[in-house]
Amino acid sequence: MKVSEIKASQRRYLQTATVKAQPIVATISDVEMETVGQGAEAKTKPVLYLENEKPIVLNASNLETLSDAFGDDTDAWPGHKIKVRCVKTQFQGKTVDGLRVEPIVPKPALKEEMGDEIPL
Repeated sequence: MKVSEIKASQRRYLQTATVKAQPIVATISDVEMETVGQGAEAKTKPVLYLENEKPIVLNASNLETLSDAFGDDTDAWPGHKIKVRCVKTQFQGKTVDGLRVEPIVPKPALKEEMGDEIPL
């Protein structure tokens, strides 16, 4: 086991190292507002809880992505599936790894009964 894997396993939230090699697919179980960080760095942020995975602290981009896909009310998000992947992003003027969520939205079923008649 690598030291980076040991450190990542001890962290409370999902880290980019977990999904860097391969994205994960998970089901949303809850969204809560929580104090993240310590001391002067502590801020209240939305935290996305996933079934069988560590939670994700949602940044503005991921929050907007999920809101666009699943609606403005986070109470309606549980049960929806997402893909979590690692991307390169800018943070404080530096290129860093970041987490991005992609909603998995089922495609609508085709209408089974489509008539052959063309209306005139």
